[in-house]
This record gives sequence, C-alpha cells and structure tokens, in this order.
Amino acid sequence: MRKSITKENMRLHWMTAAVWIVVFAWLFCALTQMGGSITAFAENDAPRTGRVVNASTGVNVRSGAGTGYSVLVSVSVGTQVAVLGESLAQNDKIWYQISFTLQDISYTGWICGDYLEIDGAGQEPPGEGTDAAYMQELIAAGFPESYAKPLALLHQKYPDWKFIPIPTGLDWSDAVKNESVTGRNLVQNTVNDSRKSTDPTAYNWSTNQWYGFDGADWVCASSEYIAYCMDPRNFLNEDYIFQFETLEYEEYQTAEGVSNILENTFMAGSFADTDGIIKGYADTFAEIGKSLEVSPYHLASRCKQEQGDGKSPLISGTYSGYNGYFNHFNIGAYTTSTASSIINGLEYARKMGWDSIYKSLRGGSEVISDRYVKKGQNTVYFEKFNVVNTSNLYTHQYMTNVMAAFTEGNSIGRAYKNKNTGFVFRIPVYLNMPEAAVSFVDRGNPNNWLSALLVSGHSLTPSFQPSITEYSLIVAEGTDSVAIEATSVAGKSAVTGTGSYSLNYGENRISITCISQAGMSRSYNINIVRGQKTPGQPETPGEGSIIVADNASISTPYHVDEIVTGIAPQTSVGAVLSNISAVNCSVKILKADGAENTGIAGTGDKVTVYVNGNVVKQYDIVIYGDINGDGKISNIDLVMLQKQILGIVQLSGAYEKAADIGRDGRVSNLDIVLLQKHILNISQIINDYGGNI
Repeated sequence: MRKSITKENMRLHWMTAAVWIVVFAWLFCALTQMGGSITAFAENDAPRTGRVVNASTGVNVRSGAGTGYSVLVSVSVGTQVAVLGESLAQNDKIWYQISFTLQDISYTGWICGDYLEIDGAGQEPPGEGTDAAYMQELIAAGFPESYAKPLALLHQKYPDWKFIPIPTGLDWSDAVKNESVTGRNLVQNTVNDSRKSTDPTAYNWSTNQWYGFDGADWVCASSEYIAYCMDPRNFLNEDYIFQFETLEYEEYQTAEGVSNILENTFMAGSFADTDGIIKGYADTFAEIGKSLEVSPYHLASRCKQEQGDGKSPLISGTYSGYNGYFNHFNIGAYTTSTASSIINGLEYARKMGWDSIYKSLRGGSEVISDRYVKKGQNTVYFEKFNVVNTSNLYTHQYMTNVMAAFTEGNSIGRAYKNKNTGFVFRIPVYLNMPEAAVSFVDRGNPNNWLSALLVSGHSLTPSFQPSITEYSLIVAEGTDSVAIEATSVAGKSAVTGTGSYSLNYGENRISITCISQAGMSRSYNINIVRGQKTPGQPETPGEGSIIVADNASISTPYHVDEIVTGIAPQTSVGAVLSNISAVNCSVKILKADGAENTGIAGTGDKVTVYVNGNVVKQYDIVIYGDINGDGKISNIDLVMLQKQILGIVQLSGAYEKAADIGRDGRVSNLDIVLLQKHILNISQIINDYGGNI
C-alpha cells in the first residue's frame, strides 16, 4: 500500500535535495578549479615530444593538471619529454600530461603549458623534403644526430639562422671531470641541494655544511649538474640557444636591441658621469661594442648579470678609500685571504684608471674583448666553459656560476624582438658524448649520515663517528634487550630501525638506516654478542670482552678488529697495558721485529696474547698519522706520506692504514691536508677512542 507523504516527509525530501545540490555544486567548483576534462592524443597520431623551457630553476611536474595537485618531481630546463595528452585547468591554462625518464626512473605527470615547448608546434614536422636534407647537411658538417634534430626544428622556424659545429677534440667525460675540480664551478647556496657537490673538499658530511668558495653564498656545483649545464643539447631551443651566439659584432646589434636587454634594470635609462655629461647606457654599449668589434648585446647582458640591482659598492663611486672609481664588470673582484671582493675589484679599477662610469664600461669591455672573445672564447658558453682556448683549458673562465651561460643566453634571447635575423651560433661538440642529452632532476638533500647512534646503557666499539658504519658490542648474559636511538645529520632525512630489541644468546645484528631527502640510504650496523656461561667456565667476560681462546679473553676500551686503534700518540706501553684486562691469559706489546716494547706504543707494534706461554693472538697497533711507527705525529710522517703518494715508497700493512687518515680506504692528498692541519694545530686527527688526538 502506498504511504501518504506528510508535510514532515516532504520537508525531509527537500532538505535531502538541497544537500545534493550543494554537493554537486561543490564538486563542479572543485573540478573546475583542479582541472577540466583530459584530452588524450589518438593512438594513430604521430608521437609528440617536447622539452621544458622558460625557467631559470626547476619546473614542477604534478600528479594532476593544476597547482592544487602534489609535486612528483622538479625537472630542469631542456628536459626531453613525451607528450601524452592535454587538459584545460585553472585560470584557463593548458596543462600537458607528459612522461620521461630521469636517472633511470620513469615518471608520468602534468606540467603547465607555459613551461613546455612541443617540438614542431605550429610547424610542419621534418619530413622527406628540405628538413631531412638540412639534417643531413648538419650531420655532414659535424653535428651528431642528437644535435641535428632540434637544430632542424629551429631552422624550420628561422631559416636564416646559421649553426656552426665547434669540434673541441675533448672527451666528454674528461671535460666534465676537469670542470668538476673543486672551486671551478659554483652555485648559490640557496639552490636545491642536489645541485651542490658532496666531494669531501667541498662539503662536510658530518655537519651537512657546504664550504664557501666566493664568500659563504657560493658553493661548489655537483658534477651531475655541471654535466647538465655543459651539454649543449639541453639548450637547443629559441631562448637558450643564444649562449652559443657569436660574440663578434654584427650589424643587427642595435642600440634599440640593447635597450630591450636593459629594460627594467638600473641601466634602463641614462647616467650622469663624473664629468657631468649625461649618457644613455644603451647608446654607450652600442658605441663601445661597435668600436671593439664585440657584440654590444653581450656586453650589456654581462654587465646586467654581474651587477643585478645596481647597488653594489663596486659601481657606487663612493666606497671609502676608492671614491670616484668604478668596476661594472667585476673584473678582479674575488675574495682572497687578505681582502674582500669589493676591495680587490676597486683596487683593480684604480690600477686601470677607471675613474668614470664610461671608463669602467669601456675598460671592462676591452678586457672581455682582448682576453676572451679574441682568444677564441667567442660565445657566452665558451666564456663559462673554456673548452677551446687550449693554452688555458678549463681555467681561463670569466665566471664561476655554472648557470651563467644559459641564464645569460636566455636574457639575450628574450631581448630580441625580431628573431628573423641571420644569427650565427657556434656550438661545441665533444667526443664520446652520451647518446641522449644529460638529464638532471632536483631531488633534495643527499645527506644520509647519522649524527648520533646510542645503545642505552652501553658503549659501542669503536666510539660513534658518522663516517663509520660497523660497530660491535658485547653484553652480559643477563642483558636480554637493548634500546637504540639515532639522530640524522640532516633534518630532512628519515631514520628507521630505532627502538627496543630483544637479544638472543650469541650474535645479534641490528641495522639502523638513514634515508636522505634525495632517497639515498645508508645503513649503520651494530653486532651485539650476548654472552652465555658454559659448564666449567670460571668467569664470564664482561662487556667489551674479546674471546681469544677457550676460556681466555681480553677486555679493553680500544677498538680491536684484526688491528687495535684508539691509542693516542706518545702513549706509553705501560698505559696501554693498563687498559687491557686479561682472563686466563697474559698480554705483551712487541715491536715489529718481535722484541718486547717497554717504551712508547707505535704503529706496527703488536698486542700479543699468550696462553700458557704460547702466542694465541696478535693484533697490529694503528695510530692514524703515526706513519713511521715511532708513536708520534711529526713532519717525518708528513714526508713519508708525500713519498707514498708520489710512488717513491710503498707502505703496507699497519703503516698504510695509519696513512689513511681520512678513513676513506685510500691514501690521497686529503690525508696530507689532515696531517698538515694536525701538525700546525689547526684541527686534530680524530681517532677511534672517542675524540681528538
């Protein structure tokens, strides 16, 4: 039987309907905000490809079409992608679904159309006609096919552009290795940490601190990011290609074009020089460039790059002690142990007589012309990466900022209002290059070290050091569990494996893992031995005990593992023996020749354990830095270390281990630096005995 609808029921129906209307309205708004419908490209369409453009830093790839979606990864300009589909998202912006591979990891996500240049967009794709023939011309001229494809696309749009391959004759890997020498290429300390070098000479893993190389704000670039910036194929598009534009003067380089470069900078208008005459920056650069036969666009861009907001004391003319002197191109402006970059730069200006703005602009331009452009470093790229001036390969480089070439090239490219001009581009080619352009992705901080590792109530052997990953601990029979705590060096790292553990009798291996923000893991292992008394055993060794034979053991705070470390230099044998407790055995320290040592313990001496007068175990003593075995650290050890590195002598055994002061498994110049600092009392060599020696 049908029920009648009461007023109350009708009110409930209307309320329910109102709720659904609100829900549908909310969903419509959310979908409108987050992104519209997705249009996938048909399977029978030609595959579409593109590259990331229009950014000086990384571009976010998101999980959906819109900024409301999470970031999957950040990609660098020039990254090649496959384009799968498109969607109209918030603010009527087109977003593209893309897929790509970076560092052997495949990604699929969405990128805003403002940052994607689709290959061949608005053009006919290269086919069997002119473009295919032009590609063959490029290959015949010396360009690899991986260069020829993007250059052919540019040729379609700008047929008057001329591309000249510059064969460097350099092996690609060797070039990257040389450009990666510490201090040669820098990035600002504020960039993504994955762009910074983690070489021990550039970075302290124990503190997560990068060393400054031009003040604290500039640190060493990573070799991976250097390779990305060096690979020309990442920048063969209509904006970034201008880092390869010839720096010789051309008729198309006008004052109007210079004005476009200087727009919205402190040089956008005119300046009153020290003689009271008012001049225009654009006209000045145009005049200087033409007279020196150097591109005024390059001069203006370089000055803009060097001076930023125009507030540097180098161009104020009022710096104390240097009133009336200017250095617009920052020539000689670098920090030394005796003076700041400002002092050095203005001292150079005074030496050169740059006592006016015009003299500074012209003088700096002459330096660029004489020292770089006329020496074959005739593109912004070659000024940054000297791979052509063979008398000063890799070292005669105008700027240390590894990003300078492509950012300055982008500035120049954007300044050209009409690009339908016969530009000339000189593009380097290396030997044995990777088949595809080097990719790079900003992954974040790489540090996966621990700053502390604690087993509550117990002491690890050796004492904890962030660089050491293997530890041991012997606990008494009655210890059935331990609590482990750990702290990472970098705040953005994650630590797993801490907490309480039950212990079995015998060996227990526990791993604590630190995972960096960049996703790299490092495991610290603790080998815990829980003792168990056996019938007839007169005594249970205590914590730190080492069983050397049946019913015989020694206990010591030193680290014992085939070798004995942790003994401080100039420690007497008597003091060492007082730190070794023996159960059912005896201990002596013998010299390398077998005689008993009663003086100072040194590298190469042997901790010898006897049972009933028979030798049952021997351990070599290693004192890091005591390379000659006299128990001291002195210049004699420094000479021996230098001879080892030069191949004059060949250390082995305990003496070779003592020379590996940095504990990285090899004897190198780093060990010389550490030893010199110890001898000069600048910083002390760290041993395994819980501190400095």
